[in-house]
Amino acid sequence: MASGLGVATLKAGRPLGWFMFQALGVHGPVLTPLAAMLVDIALVVAAFSFMVAAPRTNRMTVAALATLVVSVAAVRVLMQPLPNVQPVTVAALLVGAHLGVRRGASFAILVTLLSNLLISHGWWTLFQALGWASVAVVGARAGLIENGKLNLPRLCFFAAAAAPLFGFIATLSLIVPGLTVAQFLVLLSQGVPFDVVHALGNVAFALWVGPLLHAFLGGLASSETELLATGDLHGIDA
Repeated sequence: MASGLGVATLKAGRPLGWFMFQALGVHGPVLTPLAAMLVDIALVVAAFSFMVAAPRTNRMTVAALATLVVSVAAVRVLMQPLPNVQPVTVAALLVGAHLGVRRGASFAILVTLLSNLLISHGWWTLFQALGWASVAVVGARAGLIENGKLNLPRLCFFAAAAAPLFGFIATLSLIVPGLTVAQFLVLLSQGVPFDVVHALGNVAFALWVGPLLHAFLGGLASSETELLATGDLHGIDA
């Protein structure tokens, strides 16, 4: 996603939905406290709705995903000085591949919300959450796991391809009344360097932590299968 796009702050006396937006910043509209709270609630409700609706979800899965959410969010925060270099994209791909669309989307939403609360939270959080949830959907459909083994070249390919997908969705947060198609295309073009860095960082993370995440998530999925086979399910689906 491009930054420093020169979106002007609203002048006094020209509120943009006074109950939602205070101004226009470099990442899109700046939310009022009320609107920010509503965004937080909507994201949390969506994440837990996806989690509860997912088949086979139990307390063990929830605890493991919560640990992964906190860990990935922490790494993203620590790597904030390196623009667009973070582990969220690769993690979303693999959570989607191992645990399915719903839990992949839930993971993506929670990581985005938690890390943005520490980095920069606003209207754009909705679009970043949607972007990474879309990446999780891709991961669930990309055939990254074959006969229980991680297809690392395919993970690298989809990790790189996910960068412009995420960048496009995140840039949608910059759409405001009066923005023309030509201006939006300029915003997208300004984001290309960031997408390239994002893609390179994704490939590096795929090679570095992809096998580790695969082992962790593969073990979790196997444990779920064993619990289902023995009927020893406890928690959400019990």
